Amino acid sequence: MADESAGQADRLPAMAAPGSRVAGYLLESQIGAGGMAVVFRARDQRLNRMVALKVLAPGLAADEGFRLRFIRESRAAAAVDDPHIIPVYEAGEADGVLFIAMRLVVGGDLRSVMLREGPLSAARAAALLSPVAWALDAAHGAGLVHRDVKPANVLVDARPGRPEHVYLSDFGLSKRAAAAGLTGSGHFMGTAEYAAPEQINGRPVAGEADQYALACLAFEALTGTAPFARPEPMAVLWAHLSEPPPSLALLRPDLPRGVDQVIAKALAKEPHHRYGSCRDFTDALRNALGLAPYDASASAALARAQAAEEEPGPADPGSPDEPGPAVIPPASGPRRGRHVSSGEETTPRRPRYRRAVVAALAAVVLATVAAVTATRLSSAGHLHPASASGGAAQPQPGSAGAPPAIGVSRIATLADPSSAGVDAAAFSPDGRLLATADHDGSTYLWDVATGRLVATLTDPGSNGVASATFSPNGKLLATADQDGSTYVWDIATRTLMATLTGPGFQGVASAAFSPHGETLATADHDGSTYLWGSGGSLIATLSDPGSNSSVYGVAFSPDGQTMATADLDGSAYLWDIATGNRIATLTVPGGFSVYGVAFSPDGKILAAADQDGSAYLWDVATRRRIATLTDPGSNSNVSSVAFSPDGDILATGDLDGSAYLWDIAARRRIATLTDPGSNSSMSSVAFSPDGSMLATANQDGLTYLWRIAGGSPDS
Repeated sequence: MADESAGQADRLPAMAAPGSRVAGYLLESQIGAGGMAVVFRARDQRLNRMVALKVLAPGLAADEGFRLRFIRESRAAAAVDDPHIIPVYEAGEADGVLFIAMRLVVGGDLRSVMLREGPLSAARAAALLSPVAWALDAAHGAGLVHRDVKPANVLVDARPGRPEHVYLSDFGLSKRAAAAGLTGSGHFMGTAEYAAPEQINGRPVAGEADQYALACLAFEALTGTAPFARPEPMAVLWAHLSEPPPSLALLRPDLPRGVDQVIAKALAKEPHHRYGSCRDFTDALRNALGLAPYDASASAALARAQAAEEEPGPADPGSPDEPGPAVIPPASGPRRGRHVSSGEETTPRRPRYRRAVVAALAAVVLATVAAVTATRLSSAGHLHPASASGGAAQPQPGSAGAPPAIGVSRIATLADPSSAGVDAAAFSPDGRLLATADHDGSTYLWDVATGRLVATLTDPGSNGVASATFSPNGKLLATADQDGSTYVWDIATRTLMATLTGPGFQGVASAAFSPHGETLATADHDGSTYLWGSGGSLIATLSDPGSNSSVYGVAFSPDGQTMATADLDGSAYLWDIATGNRIATLTVPGGFSVYGVAFSPDGKILAAADQDGSAYLWDVATRRRIATLTDPGSNSNVSSVAFSPDGDILATGDLDGSAYLWDIAARRRIATLTDPGSNSSMSSVAFSPDGSMLATANQDGLTYLWRIAGGSPDS
C-alpha cells in the first residue's frame, strides 16, 4: 500500500533543494514531503510572487508516458473553473524535473482541524464538506476523477482578518503514478480509509468513488473516527468491500436519525446505489442535519476577491511547518485579533484590502483558524544517539539579571514500531521506564537507560491511545483509548487487569491517578471526567459546564484534594474531589481550546496549555491569572505543559514541532528543543522524576529524550 509519508525525497536531484532554482522558481524552504513529491515554498522570479512548488520524484519523469499524461492532466485540472479547486499556475518539466506551481495556501488541512477540534458540530462539518462536493462535481463535469479524497487534500486557508476558505488539491496524482508502474504487484495505490470498493478491486472508477470518499470524510468529521477504522490496512480494505457502514447514531446520538440513512447511501458498495452527484449527497446530509442549503455565491465572491487581491510581492514572513500539499502555517498564528506575549497584549495592524475584498468579506462569516498538519516519518531501530550538531537545544540569549541558560542535549530517539504518531509520554515513578502512547492502539514501554523496547501493550479497542499514566507505586499503567475505554495494565506481568468504559463512550483523551493511587480520573470527549475507585467501580461523574465541552486533559493537585480539567470550550475547571463540586472556572483570554493542565509541585500554580499558542499560569488560591508564556513559533498551539520536579521550570510542547522551557520565577524562555527529524507536531512533554531528563513525544512516531543540566548547553 502506498503511503505518502514514506517517500523519495532523499532521492530528488540536487537542483531540487532549498536555494536552488527550478524553471524560474527559487526554492526557499521545504514545506511538505510525500511518496511521490516534495513541496517547496518558492518564489516565482518572473512575477515576484510566492507559490507552492511541488517537485515530483525522478522515477516519474523518467517514464515518457507518465510525463505526457502528467502535463496534460495537470493542465486539465488547472482549467477547471471552481473557487474550491486549488489554483494551478503552471505544470511542466525542467532539466528532467517534473513540477507543479500552485497557489500557496496559508493554513492547514481538514485533518488538523479534526485533530484540534475533535468531532465537529453538524454546521461546522457541513461548512467544510459542502465546498468539497462542489469542487468534485466541477471536476467530474470536466472528465476528471480525484481518486484520493482524504483530509490531507482538503486545505483550509485561514488568515487573520479574512474568512477561511476550503480548497481541494492533488487531482489524480495517484492515478498517474499507478499508470506509470510505480506500485509493486499486489499493492493498492491510494488511502485505504477512504477508498471505494470499486477502487479496491480494480473496477472502473468514476465520480461515485469520490462521493464514497467524501462520505467517509463526513463520517469521520462528525465522529472523530473513519467509518471502517481497523488496526491493519488490509482489514480496512476488506471492511470497505464486505461490511455494512457502521451506525453514526451510536457514536453521535445527538444527531438526527436520518443522517445514518444519508451516509449509508453514499457508502453503498455499488456505485449506482449512491447519490447522483457529490452535491446531491451533501445537500441530503445538510437536510438531514436540519441545515439550510449550501450557498456557493459567497465563496465564489471571496475567491474572486482573493484572486483580484493577489499581486506580485514578497510573501508574508513565517517559518514553514510540514503540512499537507501546498500548505504553510499562517505567519501570525491563531490570535483572534490580538497578540499575547509575556503577559502584554498588543493590537496588530489591520491589513489593507481592496474594495473587492472588503465586499467579499461582508458576504461571509468572519472566522480565523490556524492549523498544523503532522506528517509521519519512518524510522528503523529504536535508539539513535544524538549528533553534536543536531542534538543540542538552542538557549535564549541572556541579559543582566536574567536567569542563566541551561544545558540541554538530545541523548536518545525512541521510534515506535508503527511510526503512527505518539500522543503522550510518561515516566514511571522510579524513572526506569518510559511509556509512549501511539496512534496505532498500542502503548510501548522503553528501558530509559538503554533505550530498548521492552514491552508492547495493545489496547483491545485499538482506536489509538491518547494518554498513558503510571500509578504512584509504579505497579499499574492506565492507557486512555479513543475507543471510549481506559485500560489498566499490570506492569510486572504485562497483563490487562481492568477495562473502564465511561457512560459517554466518545473517546478518552486523558487519564491521571490521584497522588495516593486510589482514584483514577479519565477525561472523556463527552464533556465529563469520570472518577474510578481502586476496584474499578465508577464513583463520580464531573461534567464540565461548557456548551461545547470535550475534556482533553486532567490533573490532580499534589495533595489530591483538587482536580483540574482542560476543556476544548476554552476553560480549565477546578473541582473539589471530596464533594465533587466545581469550585472555579479559569477561562483563557483568547477563548481557544485548552489542551492540557498541570499543577506545580507545591500545588500553588496551575498551568494551562492553550490553542492560542500560550501557556497561562494561574494562582490556585486566588484564581488569578499571574502570567502568560507565549511560544514563539509562527503557528503555535501549545499541546502540553509539565513542571519540573523542583517547580523551577515549565516545559510547553507545541504543535509547531518544538518544546520550550521557561524559568517560572523570571517568566522567561530559557531554551528551545526542536524535533531534529522534522517539523512534526509535538504532542506531549514529560519530565523524569529526578528532573534530569525531558521526554518529548511527536506525531512523526518518535519520542526524544533530552538531558537537562545547569550551565551552558552541550556543543
